[in-house]
Amino acid sequence: MREMDSDDESGRSSRPSVRELEVLHAVITTRKTTAAAQRLGVSQPAVSRAIGALEARLGRNLFLRDGGRLVPTADAFALDAEAAPIFAALERLSDWPDVRAAGTVLRILAPPTIAHAFLAPLVLRFMQVDPDVRIQMEIGRSPDAVNAVADGTADLGVLDVPPSHFGVRAEPFRQSVAHVMMPADHPLTQKDTVTPADIGDTPLIQVTRRFSARARLERAFSDYGVEPRTMLEAGTVQFLTEMVRGGLGVAVVNPFPIAYVTGPKIAFRPFTPQIDYESSFLFPAVGGNLPVARRFVDFVRTEQTSLVPAA
Repeated sequence: MREMDSDDESGRSSRPSVRELEVLHAVITTRKTTAAAQRLGVSQPAVSRAIGALEARLGRNLFLRDGGRLVPTADAFALDAEAAPIFAALERLSDWPDVRAAGTVLRILAPPTIAHAFLAPLVLRFMQVDPDVRIQMEIGRSPDAVNAVADGTADLGVLDVPPSHFGVRAEPFRQSVAHVMMPADHPLTQKDTVTPADIGDTPLIQVTRRFSARARLERAFSDYGVEPRTMLEAGTVQFLTEMVRGGLGVAVVNPFPIAYVTGPKIAFRPFTPQIDYESSFLFPAVGGNLPVARRFVDFVRTEQTSLVPAA
């Protein structure tokens, strides 16, 4: 069979038209051109001409004649099945954008800090304005989010590290710089910015070495000739926050989004030399975005300014 989007020798496209596909479905359903014509509101000769033109364009028979009935061939059923998603999409578009697809599922994967401190209140508000959506929120490491979006097991990823995977496309939505997180009554709060020399031998709480930011922080201390006094390492910023809150030491972290939930007993001061962070939405690199994922991203971009970080 020739390619569906090729042209024949006369220059006419061999791709079936939507109208021809509608006629094909009606004839398959009714098995008669007269009944199909009544269903479509056209004349019986118009149905016959559409089927004849479609068969000529494709170069094969779509129906066998059995008395007064038309028996669809395997090619007819196959073409009708291929066309089904087209008509389903057109049906959804008939009332767009006023009517949402009921039961739409959005699968999101994000690391713990972003999920709990940033996305949770926004997901709640989104579901209040888009109640037909069902969200599956998975919590995992940033590499898990990248891989899940790339292999299609998640529709959307949200993370604060640069993705390096050909299967995803990143849309940055937030830039931030490293801050020193400390108890609100800590002496370092008197400084406008905090350097490795200012931290000196102050007990330091750090993320584990699997985080790329850890290497950048160690390089900053090395450039200042300071050996950090690391007291504890942890795999989540939430755990670091609780250690800081308990007075164990200070931590150099990305303040986004943990500063939204730390409260007044925790203070932040910019860290020098500057360490940059970029937070992004992740989409599959190929194929269209799931419409509900696009709606959610647009909602987050608009609503995130209403979240108030700690002072």
